[in-house]
Amino acid sequence: MKHALSKYIFLAALPILLIMSACAGYGKLKLPPRDETNALLADLLSHTDQYMIHYHGNSEKIVSGILFDPKDDTRHIRPEGVLWREITDAEAIASIVNLILTSNNPNYFPNLYNITGPNGDIYGYLVTGWTGLVIRPVDEQTLRIYGLKGPPEYEDMFTGGR
Repeated sequence: MKHALSKYIFLAALPILLIMSACAGYGKLKLPPRDETNALLADLLSHTDQYMIHYHGNSEKIVSGILFDPKDDTRHIRPEGVLWREITDAEAIASIVNLILTSNNPNYFPNLYNITGPNGDIYGYLVTGWTGLVIRPVDEQTLRIYGLKGPPEYEDMFTGGR
């Protein structure tokens, strides 16, 4: 009888354990140490040729985020969605970063974030004012990101500035 009860408890708990272990593999946004942020941002902007860079927005003037994925590592970030666009022009990249960081939208709090994988490894960097980004593993070396809200100006049209 005890053996049968143990078996049922295990079978009932198995789906919960599987869900918990699957969730543990997701990536995260983490703020770099405050005293390193400016130097890291300057390094990103002075070495744009070393990154696959995508911005999220309607155009280079209406953006909600910009993603830096290092080319020289074995980890990759796959941006998903119609608003992610690749960009290579260093001046345009600097302009987008400046536009994001100087946003005066009251509901948008721009920061530079590390995008980390399941083991805390840095996969890349994201400059945005939103923190609701969805990050899911594709395989051991690749993260997929999607779900970033649209540009703050665009979001305000639908929320009335709230």
